Amino acid sequence: MKDTSHFIHDKDEQKLRTEAKRNKILKFLSDETFSTSEILGQLLELSRTATYRTLKSMEKEGMVKLYEIEYELAQKGKQTIWGLTPTGALLATDLEDFHVDHFEASRIAKSTMAHSIATQRVKVSARKRGWEEWISSRKLKQMASKDRNKWKQIPDALAVKDGKTFAFEIERTVKTPKRYESILAGYAEMFVAGTVAGTIYICPENLVRRLEVLFSKIEKISIQGRVHPVHENVRKRIKFLTLEQWSEKE
Repeated sequence: MKDTSHFIHDKDEQKLRTEAKRNKILKFLSDETFSTSEILGQLLELSRTATYRTLKSMEKEGMVKLYEIEYELAQKGKQTIWGLTPTGALLATDLEDFHVDHFEASRIAKSTMAHSIATQRVKVSARKRGWEEWISSRKLKQMASKDRNKWKQIPDALAVKDGKTFAFEIERTVKTPKRYESILAGYAEMFVAGTVAGTIYICPENLVRRLEVLFSKIEKISIQGRVHPVHENVRKRIKFLTLEQWSEKE
């Protein structure tokens, strides 16, 4: 009889690889609830065709669902989104921190969706360059609600590099100078407390320099009812980059 054991091995190997890809997608979507083919392809380091094939197989098994969403960043006014279904959410949830959350397009504002997509791009790029323990804004809000004394400012994300925790702010539009004074005060307290080592602002190219100048013009901040001058040690912990600069940064 002809030996076919190598075919069994190949099929087993293929099954393991498929499961690994699916688990990677489910883990990512458990944090974000939705994403795009482009971002998930970057996550898996696969071609567009291979990524689409994986997602379609997951859709067939009820783990994800394909949506066409109209929102401001989309080409031709529409963006294809892969959303986590209730089945996918259950499979993705961490048994140690059991929280089932699936995607519902009607619950998410278009501006929130665009911001999340921008943050996901930063996240995928960060993971490739050795940033670890990425925590997205949804989980940070849950953490902050339990300890407001620690979280004076809630970033869009947190991640660790070389043992140091950094806050990420993905800024697509500019807030008022007064609001930035409050944000700077919050981060100053968090720097002193050791909650974060620094903050990285990632902005569109037309905003990055202007935002940096705006921060440089803030001379005083109010902390616990007392006014303090902004110390140079606070300023140097805040960096401003475009998405392109962040993606190219080593």
